[in-house]
Amino acid sequence: MKDTERAGAGAGASAELTARFAAEVDWTKVVDPYIPCPDGQYGPDLLERLWSPDLRTAEDAQATLHFACCGDGSSVRAAAPEVLPFLVEAVRDPAVAARVRTQILETLGVLARAAGPGPRRGGWWRTAPAAWPAAWERAVDALLPLLADDVEGDEDVRAGVAAVLARATHRADDLIGRVLARFEDEPHLSAAEQLVLAVGELAPHAVERREDAVAWLRQRTVDAGKGEEPDMDDDTDAWIAWMEQHGHDVRPAAVVALRRALRPL
Repeated sequence: MKDTERAGAGAGASAELTARFAAEVDWTKVVDPYIPCPDGQYGPDLLERLWSPDLRTAEDAQATLHFACCGDGSSVRAAAPEVLPFLVEAVRDPAVAARVRTQILETLGVLARAAGPGPRRGGWWRTAPAAWPAAWERAVDALLPLLADDVEGDEDVRAGVAAVLARATHRADDLIGRVLARFEDEPHLSAAEQLVLAVGELAPHAVERREDAVAWLRQRTVDAGKGEEPDMDDDTDAWIAWMEQHGHDVRPAAVVALRRALRPL
């Protein structure tokens, strides 16, 4: 592990937070999907390890939580609504290693897909615990502020948040407005591209903003952004002005997003 990655992780969860791990989670529901209890049952220390200053420890805890929450990725298990608030809290906490935060966001995306409507392979219908919809709604609200999290180096977290929010299709109109507003202020290309893709995912589900979203995506498919970088030696002022603009060229992502936006539900 790189020293910079180790240094980027926090010193561990606070005493208040670890107390909540024990008090607010029904740990009888947080189990290994394929190992019978009690050998397959986990405890509060599993969440504590997400805040470990050792990156490998935190990543191993994240992988275990992923498996407990969604198994092979095809279902939302009883553990998911129990630990979801703390997974979101870890994503929101810069004390958690950035790489672990993005991995947690990938897990949230898997859970959102697994809980979505429609049949899976093999003809089985997707199901989720009764507590999941309310837990998911609270998670979406808690993740929204991270779209505007401008901490240096957190563009991967913002991109991951955008990908997760794209799965909250029942709130498509509201989220499209927020994503478009964020795009104007997003300084990093990777996050800007994911915002564009999110618009493509949300647009088919929108009522009031669908036409606006499609028109915006069409414009992005032909917009080269701020164009080619000027030669600093030829015109320093022009180069400085160019550097201060965002104006990302997201045309490849926009083409993909537009296809998604126009697909029938």
